Amino acid sequence: MTENYDNLNLPSIDELIENYNDEIRYKVDIEEDNLNNEGLFFNTFRKKEKEYKEKSLEKNIYYEKYRAFVENEKAIKEKEIEDIENKIAYEKFFLNWERKVNKKITKKSHYGSTPQTRYRVDRISELEDKLEKLINSSREAWEVYYRKILLEDIENHHNGRLVDVDYVKKSKEKIHNALDMGLPVYIVGHLGSGKTQLATEVAVEFTVENRIQDYLEMEMENWFRRNPTKDEDEALKEFNKLNSHIRNYYKDILNNGSKEEVEKLQPLFISGSHNLTYEDMFVEKTLVLKSSFSKDSYGKYLNQLTKDFYEWMDEHRENLEKATEEEQLQLKIQIWKSLSDLLVAKNSAFGTEIAKTEKEILRAIREGRPVIVDELNAIAMQNLIALNDILQKHIGSSAYITGVGRVYIKPGFAFIGTGNLSTRLVNYEGTNELNPAFKSRFVSLEYNYVNQNTVGSLEDQENLSKNELFRIIITKLLDKNGNLSLPNPKTTLDELFRFAQLSRITQEVFMGKWRDDNKDFNSSFDNLELKESVLSIRNILHVLDDWNLGEEKDFTKALWDGFISSITYPDDQSYILSQAVRFGFFSKSEGWDVKTKAIGESTTSYDEIRKNKYIYNRADIRHLSYLDILYLIYGKGVERKKYPKGFLDKLDDIDKDKIDIETYEKLDKDLRKLENSEGLIDFLENDGE
Repeated sequence: MTENYDNLNLPSIDELIENYNDEIRYKVDIEEDNLNNEGLFFNTFRKKEKEYKEKSLEKNIYYEKYRAFVENEKAIKEKEIEDIENKIAYEKFFLNWERKVNKKITKKSHYGSTPQTRYRVDRISELEDKLEKLINSSREAWEVYYRKILLEDIENHHNGRLVDVDYVKKSKEKIHNALDMGLPVYIVGHLGSGKTQLATEVAVEFTVENRIQDYLEMEMENWFRRNPTKDEDEALKEFNKLNSHIRNYYKDILNNGSKEEVEKLQPLFISGSHNLTYEDMFVEKTLVLKSSFSKDSYGKYLNQLTKDFYEWMDEHRENLEKATEEEQLQLKIQIWKSLSDLLVAKNSAFGTEIAKTEKEILRAIREGRPVIVDELNAIAMQNLIALNDILQKHIGSSAYITGVGRVYIKPGFAFIGTGNLSTRLVNYEGTNELNPAFKSRFVSLEYNYVNQNTVGSLEDQENLSKNELFRIIITKLLDKNGNLSLPNPKTTLDELFRFAQLSRITQEVFMGKWRDDNKDFNSSFDNLELKESVLSIRNILHVLDDWNLGEEKDFTKALWDGFISSITYPDDQSYILSQAVRFGFFSKSEGWDVKTKAIGESTTSYDEIRKNKYIYNRADIRHLSYLDILYLIYGKGVERKKYPKGFLDKLDDIDKDKIDIETYEKLDKDLRKLENSEGLIDFLENDGE
């Protein structure tokens, strides 16, 4: 991409915006890998493909002014957003503190409402409204805000965490609220939906947030004791500094900490099964061979023996003096031997003893940690009943555990169970329906697959943010800066969107929540169901990994290799394959020939659907910037129809002799962009030619 500065005509606002987008895209094109530490041989003989060259980037002095305006505006809006978010964090911190105090005073498990908590709730709402208005009124604020979210999504995916789309965020909030009130949570859903991952992340966040809250309460109190004359504005500054420090501290531990540091923040974990017993959850009893001498050094026992020997000698000195020397020696030898035997007998307990080892649930209660019981509904009901007293008691009280007695529930304890959701169509072998009385003790949450619109093409979407599965797919493909390089982006992005739609269809059919109304397409599937196979997030990621950004194969081939070819249940494979064709994959024009099979027929092989040799010709790689990705996920954001005032103000130092107003007006009229230039014309008329 080359740069041209010769054009002195004022571009339209649309041209300025497009030039700005092109420049960001151009920066992606010229980014270099930093692999200087890989070695001399690797760096010397490293090669790369011949790159596609983007169109030349036309620039002039007006564009330079516009770019400077945009960059300055982004810096201003970033500061405004940060300021509002810091105030929201401060209000939430104080709200949590108020609620904690209220629970302590009332000795109840729930928050309770007070004038103080209501003030904080209203204040948070006001600030959130202010933030929303700022984002929706400024193009630069919109870009700054959503780019931050995009980079957080990328970081979450890179570190193996869930992408926080709205469905995930709302589920987390519901679980957090329950845990904060000391209530146990039961998460149910279908395979591959991410129940266990959700439970683990919420448990870690619960632990970290509690520690952050305690730290901030203590540090803010200490700060104010040292600075009792400071006002709340100063307190807010101190809070922002402390809050940023402690959050970065825990973030660094979770991303780069040692095994021991990370383990302290992780929940305790139990994998449920029908064979899991009461002892497996609370206290495990084992037989051990015990020897008391192993506890202390032999020197200590020898010192004790010597002390006892001399004490005996002192007590019997008169009798010893009456005996001969030979008799005294023999008596001393016998006494020493007798004392030695008694010491061994007293301190040795060789043999088997019953030792008790505290298991995860009891440890979690005593240590104040979350515990996750995965596949809770796979455990026999008679063993689950042992949890009854724990589940209905709140933090700070005591629960009775059979064989242990009453145990204090330490703050920080939380109980989360997960379970597979059986339906009429899908039954998970080895699972049970929980007893209604037992289940009523939980806050239950059905957590399945994220949202995705299955109607219309990518270009037809009115609200792109509703396509959460597509957002997760795109996030998986981005580099660390939010950029994306693809062969033929327009076609490829359309394929990825159709893949998200196909995946969602299989999920809805698997859950029994969707019915195919297109009878003409496949009349064999009157009663739709999938027994074993579904394009869950796990399988979606397998396909994307196999495709590898179109390096060696197109997306259809990756869909076959990464998922459909591995389906072993014939009817599942036949239905998913037919739906893939329906969504534009496996087309005849590309050498595929998929025939619909009747229910009960055998699985389909590659040779059945591919009649000629597969040849892949990769298209030229094009680059999409983070801004292109934001438009793709969230829409175009705040429109800019006129020259912004801040930009016009920057034109004061331009040599006006270079501007021929009559020529400009004629050109502007020819291009039908007079409405965009109104501000500039006023400027020229007022200040002279």
